[in-house]
Amino acid sequence: MPAYSKEQQTRKTRYKPKRGRHTAITDKCSTEVKRRATERNPEGYAECERCGCSRPKVRFERAHLINASQYGEGGQPWNIAYLCGPKTETGTCHQWADETKEGHEWKMKKRAELFEYYTSGNGRRWWTE
Repeated sequence: MPAYSKEQQTRKTRYKPKRGRHTAITDKCSTEVKRRATERNPEGYAECERCGCSRPKVRFERAHLINASQYGEGGQPWNIAYLCGPKTETGTCHQWADETKEGHEWKMKKRAELFEYYTSGNGRRWWTE
């Protein structure tokens, strides 16, 4: 076990973040995902990244493309999609993406598309770590 100084032991913030913080969607990432969702609409309204609706039945949600339960990171915009939700409502894009085989395939294709967008496409100027 590593030896920590007394100062490290008594400080108020954690030395190492908890495991759950790895999957939490960061503010910076959330802002970027919302910006990306308004990019296609000339009026600046947010749209679902799957169906393109700008007025969801209930609300928009940020959804992990690699689920948080599989340890998908929440600080990378290529792992977060802006979908109409909630996940618990039948017929929403978030529910479809998380609970159907076609949805899982769509999430993997969308993640690859977004990764390309942020590494060598137009999104590169918006996201730098």
